Amino acid sequence: METPAPNRRRRLLLVVAAFVLPAVLAVGSVLHVHGLVPASVPSGDFPFHYNGYARVLRHVKPDGDVDFSAIGRERQELDTFVRALATFSPRSRPDLFPKPEDTLAYWLNAYHALVLQALVDEYPYLESVNDKWLGSFFWGRSWPVGGQRMTLWALQHRILLREFADPRIHLALFHGTRGGPLLDGAPFEPPFLNSQLNDAARRFIGDRRHVRLEKSTVHLARVFDTYREDFLAALPEGRRGTVLQFVWAFLPDTCTDRYGCDTRSDLDRVCGTKLDKCQLVFEPEDASLPDAAARDVRAFAP
Repeated sequence: METPAPNRRRRLLLVVAAFVLPAVLAVGSVLHVHGLVPASVPSGDFPFHYNGYARVLRHVKPDGDVDFSAIGRERQELDTFVRALATFSPRSRPDLFPKPEDTLAYWLNAYHALVLQALVDEYPYLESVNDKWLGSFFWGRSWPVGGQRMTLWALQHRILLREFADPRIHLALFHGTRGGPLLDGAPFEPPFLNSQLNDAARRFIGDRRHVRLEKSTVHLARVFDTYREDFLAALPEGRRGTVLQFVWAFLPDTCTDRYGCDTRSDLDRVCGTKLDKCQLVFEPEDASLPDAAARDVRAFAP
């Protein structure tokens, strides 16, 4: 007996749905993660500036820890700045960001403000930025930014790391961990951007949690391995044999500010002037939250 036509159509629809729906969802997921989903641009009859965001950053301590509780109590400034990102960006208002340093400062500040908002939303229940948390926010959560819904992954990988070939960004980009780059207490400002990025690189490389000499071994933060090619590409021709060349450029000459730090001459002495005698060990990142209210767990040997 022949199967009734409605049943055949139903089966056909089920078969089509079984193949087409996953493909549609996969495409939508890729567009979402990469920040390619359009978003409305609210009208902006107010000036764009970093003043309110600068007041948020007053709660960053000199050692890089963050008073998340205080930001949460005064989060109106942070939320107002995040809402402004929906209206103003180099994509929606290029007239406000005419120079490359204007654009880069914007994206760095936007990224950090969104990370802070995500952390404050979870505080105090968040103790570490582990893989599960990173996945949920880097891949899942998005914000309207200048006409597109942006994830943190899209801001970092599609904009900051693709459009700006500057490896110092890797050492300046705070993503909520104590073992990564620490948040500065001031916004990135276009007139001072180059100096701020240099300071961020020196601060990161001068920290013995990220660069440490031990006999003939150099212990490095894993970021130098993950983005090795980016660091090597920034070096002059003839000096691209090892990432230690980049590290050497930002080590201090002396330890006047920090007793016991490693210097350029220490690296030369241990590894040779060509920096090819040392074994490199890439260390995992401390994923704990840099919470100013938490018990001090930053002891790091040696």
